[in-house]
Amino acid sequence: MGGVSEADVAAAIGRIDEIIIREVVRTDASRHELRRAVALAKQPLGIDAGRALPPRMQRLVDLLMVALPEPERPQRRQGDSRQGGRARHAA
Repeated sequence: MGGVSEADVAAAIGRIDEIIIREVVRTDASRHELRRAVALAKQPLGIDAGRALPPRMQRLVDLLMVALPEPERPQRRQGDSRQGGRARHAA
């Protein structure tokens, strides 16, 4: 079974960056590995951070984390008392 093609990568992540697509193809990953790497790359940081991945999977996840858009983070509500760890004092 051969590795993924540029068309496979583009179908999985879109035509974001040709260099990233070529690097993913160079890993000689299977379609299953590509799908798994996309799922891991989309997870919030910290999930599975302690789990060691095989070198090829780690390379795929690293490439995809650069290529995929960051997940939206919850916005801080107005009036939130946390100001960068500093307490607000009245003058």
